[in-house]
Amino acid sequence: MPMHSSRNKAELSHIKHWPHVYKRHRKKVLKINSREIIIGQIIALCGSILAGYILELNKASLSLFIGAFLLLPGVVDLSASITGAMCAKINHLINRSKNFANVVIKSVLFAFLLAGTCGLIVGIVGGVIGSILLDAGFTSILKLSVATLLTVGFVTFPSMALLTLLIKKMGFDPDNIIGSLETGFTDALTAFTVVMLVRIL
Repeated sequence: MPMHSSRNKAELSHIKHWPHVYKRHRKKVLKINSREIIIGQIIALCGSILAGYILELNKASLSLFIGAFLLLPGVVDLSASITGAMCAKINHLINRSKNFANVVIKSVLFAFLLAGTCGLIVGIVGGVIGSILLDAGFTSILKLSVATLLTVGFVTFPSMALLTLLIKKMGFDPDNIIGSLETGFTDALTAFTVVMLVRIL
């Protein structure tokens, strides 16, 4: 009888142990994830404010280029979306591949191809709308769209790809951090790039 009693106690203790371990682990994971997400969102907010500040300082120059404000939302959103998709792809592919360099190079090249294609589409649509409604130059808008996306990509694609690997190596989940980081960085860089290209064009 005592043997059965001690066995039951051991089984009962074992049953109670694992839910406790699970709850403690879940609490720890959620705490880490929340901290990572909050830090990322703060950085994204700072980047967006910086982008707004750059545009505010240069609104006179932008207003001289007819169609610049028509393109801005599209190129800003696309730059961030393409970079974010590339980082997510790298984060999930490196779990299944030992050749990190191959994964990064292919992802970056695909992002460039996508940026060029999207730049053409946005430029053509924006150019048509601008030439009909605003009497803007179709070719100028097309050039600004393609040049902006490719120039921003030249900086953000390699740098964010390497940052994704670094964050993963540090033991954090890039999905929680990199999206916000690249959004803030890309917003500010895209605004700056558009301003510089408008002055050149």
